[in-house]
Amino acid sequence: MNLRTRLVFLFHIVVLGLVLMTSASAAMVVEDSVIYKPAVERSFQEAMALFRGMRYAEARASFEQIVDLPGINHRTSAAYLMAAKSRYHQGDYAASVLLLQSFLERFEHSEYIDDAHYALALDYYQLAQYRESARAFLKVRQTSPDPTLAARAVKMLGLVAEENLRRDELRELLTEANQTETKALLTVRLAQKILQTGDARGTRELLNTILSLPNTIAAVVEARALMKKIDQSGVVRIGVVLPLTEKSDQPVVHGVGEELLDGIRLATDEYNAESMPKVNLEVRDSERDAGVAARQVSELSADSQILAILGPVFSNEVLAAAEIANRRGAPLLTPTATATGIASIGKYVFQANPDFVIRGRAMAQYAFLAKGAHRFAVLAASDSADRATVEAFIQEVLDLGGQMVDVQYYKPGQTDLRDELTAMRQRGLELTESIVISFGAKTRPVDLKKMARWGVPQHVLDSLVTLNTAATVESLFGDDGKHVADSMKIPTQRMRAKYDSLGLPVAAFDAIFLPISSSEEIGIVTSQLRYFNFQAQLLGNGNWYDPNELEQHRQYSNGVIFSTDTYVEEINQHYQQFMKQFRSKYSKDPTKNSIIGYDAANLLLNAIHQGATGRDAIASVLRSSLTFQGIHSKISLDPRRVNSFLTILQYKNRSIKKIGEIDVSRKAITGTDEQQ
Repeated sequence: MNLRTRLVFLFHIVVLGLVLMTSASAAMVVEDSVIYKPAVERSFQEAMALFRGMRYAEARASFEQIVDLPGINHRTSAAYLMAAKSRYHQGDYAASVLLLQSFLERFEHSEYIDDAHYALALDYYQLAQYRESARAFLKVRQTSPDPTLAARAVKMLGLVAEENLRRDELRELLTEANQTETKALLTVRLAQKILQTGDARGTRELLNTILSLPNTIAAVVEARALMKKIDQSGVVRIGVVLPLTEKSDQPVVHGVGEELLDGIRLATDEYNAESMPKVNLEVRDSERDAGVAARQVSELSADSQILAILGPVFSNEVLAAAEIANRRGAPLLTPTATATGIASIGKYVFQANPDFVIRGRAMAQYAFLAKGAHRFAVLAASDSADRATVEAFIQEVLDLGGQMVDVQYYKPGQTDLRDELTAMRQRGLELTESIVISFGAKTRPVDLKKMARWGVPQHVLDSLVTLNTAATVESLFGDDGKHVADSMKIPTQRMRAKYDSLGLPVAAFDAIFLPISSSEEIGIVTSQLRYFNFQAQLLGNGNWYDPNELEQHRQYSNGVIFSTDTYVEEINQHYQQFMKQFRSKYSKDPTKNSIIGYDAANLLLNAIHQGATGRDAIASVLRSSLTFQGIHSKISLDPRRVNSFLTILQYKNRSIKKIGEIDVSRKAITGTDEQQ
């Protein structure tokens, strides 16, 4: 029988016990008797019969009639309790509380005081006011002369403390306990909760405060058993949830879990060879199923010996499982999920891979801050992932003070971008069109006077009229010429560009952002941008990192700049050492996933090495804005608990080179065009 079932079962017994106890007491107690009234006695017994027959509404009405009688009679206090109990059985817990509080104020010396506090505790529990419920049970235990009632109260106190109270609430309750047995019980319950965070040292220190007490106290026996459990646990454990069963129809999915696990195990073996405490992995299979992943995370997070969970891998699996781990205070680090909003589920959820928001913001920051771009356009597929990236890019451009001139979306899989690029071409050329004022025979004298008063020299105006020509508003009034002309109500006209003339280049955009859904789109977008004669810096996302596609379309894609979450420099000493260890252990070369698994595991292992041997301690280290240098990339967790670090690459002259790095949350860019 689990705890929840035991709690419900015990509540039924306790409530029934309270009914019988109160009924029996009501028939015998005379301490409240001021005046014995036979009529009141008959009414009370009739109400009791209704109560026993579970006709609670009628019983409650009868009991409350006795309560409302003027003065105090021998059934007044009993009627209060029974009216409150009737309300409880009707589910009207708030009204029951009010009756009991009124009773406690009127009859502070009644023999029913402890019964009232016990009933009040039940009401508070049903109202989910667990702290007040526990406090009422504690009061009954500490004041009741009835051993049966006191025993029930302490049992209920223990269950509420275990199931419903937080650590801070338990500590507060401990200060109110004045009996050794109760203090020991609450101490053990608090120790259990501390151990659930993985803090074995804190648990041990707390248990040592009661271990000198005699074993006749049940909680002391529990404390010794809990201490033994800690003593016998020589290692810490990390849960790992990966797709290890090849149930997916997508070939790309096969092997991802195994590759990640190779890297995770290598990192753990290296750590255990040199560091303490030792770490064991508890590996579970998500079966590439969100429901299975959630179940595995639920089981792992329920085990207090699991300090953290690495995985799941895919965004849908993480979204299904992360809330469970967060609710139980188990740090969950997903090594690869990219969906936006995963880490926002709670403070125990972390993304080691940049999400779509970070990827969009990164390209905006790099283009604006490192390349000096200020005017932007966007061409992107309309699927949800690309839209999230685009929206983040646009917002970052605006926040930086840039200008977003045009945004065009095309349907996923669309190959003809004629309509989208024609519209973008028109918007770009509009920026180059001049606004002019025409001078000639039809020029109104009143307009010439307005311009002269504004400050345009008279000889300039005379010359323009004589030549029967036009002048731009900027040449007449300065950079804000159009606004000045409009304010003086002087007619202007736009010198239209030849939108249909593809020989006229579009050079108004400093950069065009092209977040593609797959590398197969590289040739589609670049060739058509060239055909429509756009001259701008091309910006891409991680899907541009395909050397074969870039090379195949090099005449169009030369110079494109894009971000990546993984960039391995093979001459790097740490990579060379990793490669040697990996080959020695597995007799094969590592994949990208193996390296990511290795880095994600080391991020957690480093936290443990720093002394974080509890769940809260590990989460605290991960939240500390640390920057971890991995092999595939740095991992820099921002205040949202998402990696905000990306590498910037450029394809140029038939090679891909690293030209910079960016930490988006800090707007920190290292490396510029000098690296090219």
